[in-house]
Amino acid sequence: MRSVRCQWSIAWCFLLCVQGVWLGGCAKSPQIQPRAENHYLLAQKYFGNDSNDAAEQEIRKALNISGEDSRYLELLALIYQRRGQLRLAEDTYRSALKTDKVPPSIFLNYSTVLLQRDRADEAIVFARRALQNSGYDEPALAHMILGLAYLKKTNLDRAAEHLRIALEYDPSLPEAHYNLGLVYDRMRKSEQAIRAYREAIRYRSSYVEAYANLGRLLLEHGRHDEARDAFEHVIALAPDSDLAVASRRQLKLLTP
Repeated sequence: MRSVRCQWSIAWCFLLCVQGVWLGGCAKSPQIQPRAENHYLLAQKYFGNDSNDAAEQEIRKALNISGEDSRYLELLALIYQRRGQLRLAEDTYRSALKTDKVPPSIFLNYSTVLLQRDRADEAIVFARRALQNSGYDEPALAHMILGLAYLKKTNLDRAAEHLRIALEYDPSLPEAHYNLGLVYDRMRKSEQAIRAYREAIRYRSSYVEAYANLGRLLLEHGRHDEARDAFEHVIALAPDSDLAVASRRQLKLLTP
């Protein structure tokens, strides 16, 4: 059985972005604010290129100039989150939440940290706060996080409800299809799970976890040729992974 950790880790990696530009707090002097913004923009660029140390250096320069700007704190929290420094990420998000102007993306990104820390009820609260904010324009992501939180709570009906809503907003969201497949899988709705995994793969052809779960389900239902194809994709996409090891084992069982 797949772990819940695998389920939501894929989702929060997808969410690691800084959404929107907000100028929080009191007005800064014309000479100082552009300097802080330049460091912030450079930090975003480094973060987008996975240069986390350089991104942290630049965002700290911005914070030293401007004080506690919610956008700058959000980016610092995302850097910590990407590194797996969840306590530091949570503390930084909490600091951002105390600032004058809080971008709604902070509510959602903070909810992903709470999920990682096995606090699904709190994650639900903050994902809903993002949805309730009139400035928030990513409802698909918020409903996906709600779906993951309810999945973590094993409330499968609510999980499916929110994941389906996410797909109504964005039918091309592969993570939502994949996690809906997991929900159907646990509900023993195999055909629906198979369709959901195939949709995840349709929108992301390199979705290794979707291929692995698809292959397992197809094998359980005696659809050996289709299962073999799925397992071969796992091995081709991630040859050194644990999923590839398991797929090779399954292929041996399928070999006459």
